Amino acid sequence: MFSSLYFPLVSTLACHEAPSGHLEMLRDGKLAEAVAHTNRCAQHCAHDGDSASGCMQLQADLQTMLGIEVDAEDSYREAQKMIRSSRRDVRVASCRNTGWQAFFRHRFGTAMSCFMRIVDDARLERRQALEARFGALCVLFELGQWHEASELLDELEALVDAATSDGEAALPQRPVWCELIDTLRYDLAAQHELRTAAQLADHVYWQSGLTSGASVALATHSLMQGEARALQLAQAAARVRSPLLRARVDYLDALRRLAAGQREATDVAVAHLNWAIANGLYAYQYAVRLEIALAGLAGAAPQLAETMLAPLGADRRAVQGHRQLEYLYCLAKTRSAQGRDQESAQLYSRYALAAMQCLREASAALAPFAHRAKRAPEQLDDVGARLPARYRRAYRYLMDNLERSDLSVREVAAEIGVTERALQSAFKNSLGSTPTEIIRQKRMERIRAELQREAVHGEQSVLHAATRWGVQNRSTLVNGYRRQFNEAPSDTLKR
Repeated sequence: MFSSLYFPLVSTLACHEAPSGHLEMLRDGKLAEAVAHTNRCAQHCAHDGDSASGCMQLQADLQTMLGIEVDAEDSYREAQKMIRSSRRDVRVASCRNTGWQAFFRHRFGTAMSCFMRIVDDARLERRQALEARFGALCVLFELGQWHEASELLDELEALVDAATSDGEAALPQRPVWCELIDTLRYDLAAQHELRTAAQLADHVYWQSGLTSGASVALATHSLMQGEARALQLAQAAARVRSPLLRARVDYLDALRRLAAGQREATDVAVAHLNWAIANGLYAYQYAVRLEIALAGLAGAAPQLAETMLAPLGADRRAVQGHRQLEYLYCLAKTRSAQGRDQESAQLYSRYALAAMQCLREASAALAPFAHRAKRAPEQLDDVGARLPARYRRAYRYLMDNLERSDLSVREVAAEIGVTERALQSAFKNSLGSTPTEIIRQKRMERIRAELQREAVHGEQSVLHAATRWGVQNRSTLVNGYRRQFNEAPSDTLKR
């Protein structure tokens, strides 16, 4: 995932209480030092208040980037427990943290649902909105949606530009955001150029995202041809000064030259890979290996591709999820260049099968984004994923029995063998809501979904829908519905 390099920088820019010097270490590319510094801060911070919560969240982010998933989950949970500002802030943090964990585990449906839930919350401050859009952009790229990713980058840039008149207080570190956007735009352009190279025309997963009319708009918007395109890339490169982002731009330039057959660019690309390895960037170093392999294949250097791929075959984690697509494709192309046609055909068959599976998964993952302007308030359910493993069973039981009017918190607690107090605490810390509030919210969402169907008319239909979902009192229905959706059930029926 190329985006794993940007993730710690974005999360720090969006954090209210980053440790002193943390951002500077990241900008300078001293990621190993940043990890050590954040770990020390997390150990010595007072475990209370937003400052401690911010420090713990950044530690969890770095653990996620490094592939230390179990420790990251514990750190995220501790960070959420330390939030003292409001229950709503707990819910936002829970959604945000779950989104990033899901993204790095290649669970793009859950990740997109979490990020878009935050994007669609107009009450959030600008930094949170920027990070959520960045997260959704990362998902879209992994799913091969070039045009949509470019559009989200435009939104991100518009938000940063809007902060100009509001001053530094509205968006701290605005110049760094601007550099980040320039680098991201250059990155998307380079990735698009690489994967649309004539020598890689049979990379069907990425080509499938380019068959719509939207790809034409992307080509004219982000990937201009000839002198105009070269000027755009040069201007973007000239604006970047932060060593971390500068190194990425220089590496991308080396990739482009490699794909064009300029073998002398190999040293720059390999040096960047060695830097990633030295800093323990688990996900990023594998993404770099695959990018160099693709550039080598595009530039008629299959031996370079084979060198990059060799360590990946021995590490099962390296070829999980969507990375498996790139690995199988590159390996098939390498074997073909070596004249091992039968082995190449077998590998390409496996690649095509994996591509079809990923495309099917992508259709569901894109639902929260595709219908962002008009979808109903109920979205793909990511709530259960935000709970500790033990309490996910409680949530599933709650959802399975939502229509029962006699469903109680005591019953749910007994089902998983914990006390009511423990259940209440787990839900509050992870979701910012009690089990009773979750039951009420989910019931109202189910009722609203029924009222929005064309076949539902009249007050009796409203009461019938409410009864079906365990709400038997009319005043409870009206009050709860108005509180959640800011309108009466009858108002929903009229639309």
